[in-house]
Amino acid sequence: MKNYKLILIAVIGVIFLASCNNDSGEITKIPGINDFTENSPSVANTLNSLAITVVANKFNQALEYPINFDRLNTTIALTVSGRTAGDLSIQVYNDTKQLLYSADFNQNISYTQPIIFDERPTKVKFIFNTLTANFSCALSVK
Repeated sequence: MKNYKLILIAVIGVIFLASCNNDSGEITKIPGINDFTENSPSVANTLNSLAITVVANKFNQALEYPINFDRLNTTIALTVSGRTAGDLSIQVYNDTKQLLYSADFNQNISYTQPIIFDERPTKVKFIFNTLTANFSCALSVK
């Protein structure tokens, strides 16, 4: 439960920082806080949660991570901000590689959505298609 709370606090902080844009649409850099390296994902993957943050600049890559969720009730919190190009997809699979969830994003967005899976998810895949944006996402069990 502690890991879930830490991940949730980190994601809320990243979402807050991502929403603090100046007039040019760029995130205001705060040294030591949000000075992420471009196209270098930061990932926290623990029991019952996964969080990823990327400052994407024409980022074109597919990333897969195993997830270890012990329940079927899940929440996804996602933010795309400062988007100027590209898109991304999120896909969640079970252990037999069956697609359980899929979503595509091609605009600035911030939302939280509950997801109830029919089977236990075991892998998440993020597909970045020449994305230029600030992206953060957290998946966690309820």
